Amino acid sequence: MNESEYIAKAVKNLGICNQFRLGERVLTIACLLRDNDRRPLRAPWWRKKESYIIAADIDGNFFLRHCDGSVRYWDHKLQSDCIVAASVSEFISKIEM
Repeated sequence: MNESEYIAKAVKNLGICNQFRLGERVLTIACLLRDNDRRPLRAPWWRKKESYIIAADIDGNFFLRHCDGSVRYWDHKLQSDCIVAASVSEFISKIEM
């Protein structure tokens, strides 16, 4: 299955599978963006390499696909990001019920 197919399946199941574990935290994903809906992130708080928002949690934090292919979690409150998956496919595979 390619990345687009993983995203399409995850979008279809988002009402059921929308939890993502990040250490001790359980994040609830509010939305996922398909490939065609992604645009480069342009925000004053993001000064790193090119990234695309691929998902957001219910607290308004973003999951970003970085130019190196990894998925990072941007926490607005902490003003920091961390790598949560090596690829979008791996990120999608970690979404749980």
